[in-house]
Formats: sequence, structure tokens, C-alpha cells
Amino acid sequence: MDQWAPRIYTPQGFTPDNILGEYTALELGCGDRKLPGAVGIDILKFPSVDIVHDLSIFPWPIQNARFDLVFANHLLEHANDVVRTMEEIHRVLKPGGRAVIQVPYFRSTDAYGDPTHKHFFTSKTLDFFIEGARPAEYGYTPIRFKKIGFWYGWPHHPHNPLRRAFKSFMHKHSQFYDQYLSVYVPVKCLTWELEAIA
Repeated sequence: MDQWAPRIYTPQGFTPDNILGEYTALELGCGDRKLPGAVGIDILKFPSVDIVHDLSIFPWPIQNARFDLVFANHLLEHANDVVRTMEEIHRVLKPGGRAVIQVPYFRSTDAYGDPTHKHFFTSKTLDFFIEGARPAEYGYTPIRFKKIGFWYGWPHHPHNPLRRAFKSFMHKHSQFYDQYLSVYVPVKCLTWELEAIA
């Protein structure tokens, strides 16, 4: 399977097309805009919402292993419990299913501009859930994902060669970027694509 994230976050913006084909998808906290073809769940009953539910109440009213894709666009920063939310994402994904997750970067003003944001993220935050990553050894949860992709910002190369070179440097030296360079040149968001391990 190709990566979902570059198809959702296109260079022109969010895809307006139904890219799912025969795959099933759930969008968490979809609000009044939803990934075309996905099932939307939100605490508010917008026209695009299919399941009205508070995502901080577990378990979610969704059967195990129902979806091929879970899309969480700027959702985790609002979660009361990130670990439990990741466990629910894992539960509702089919084995080998993918989660596409985007959050504000901790240095971004977007991270602090919304008073309902409860959590802040670096490039390593989701390593606590990723198979083989050192933070996963803390054992906060038994669920594991495989990292399929990670991007500072959206999952595309900038057209400007200087920006492209800098983005490549950021990815190769993420710890150095997070700790030092991001003070001067912060990105707006972080994007992951993760695969559920059974």
C-alpha cells in the first residue's frame, strides 16, 4: 500500500476527492469537514458527523478492527489521555491498518493559541508507541505501531531548493532540530503515518 498522508495532504491542500477506493476510514474529531468517503466521529452533530461521541469516553462505540485507516487531524493535542486515545486508534484499526496523525509542533504558535490544547509534541513524542523505538521500552502501553512515515509539516518536498535542503537536514538530525534550530525556524505541524501491529 502506498502512503496515505501525501494523498490526504496534497500540495494544493486537503484532498477534495474520495481517495479511499475499497478501503474503510474513520476520521476522529472531523467537525464540519470530513475526509471524503470516511466515517466521521465528533462530539458535535455537524452534518458531516456520522457518530456523535465524546472521544475522551472509552471505549469508543466502534467495533474492533473495523477500519483500514484512521485519520486524526489536529486531534491528539485536545485529548485528555493521549495513551488511551492511541490504544483506541490501534483497537479500531485492522491489523496492518494505518493511522495518519497530524498535530501542531510544540514550537508553533498554533500549539499555544488554542486554550483547549492539552498536549505538545516533538518529533519523538509518538515513539512511545512505535515498535523498536527506545521510548516504547517504558511500557506505558502494550500496543505498537510501525512508523511508515514522519514529516515536519506536510508530507511533500518544498519547490524551493534551499527549503528542500533544510527540510532534509531537519529529518536527518531531528533531535538537533527539535532542541536547537526549531527555536529560530519552527514548523507549524508534525505528521505521522503509522501501521498497526497486531
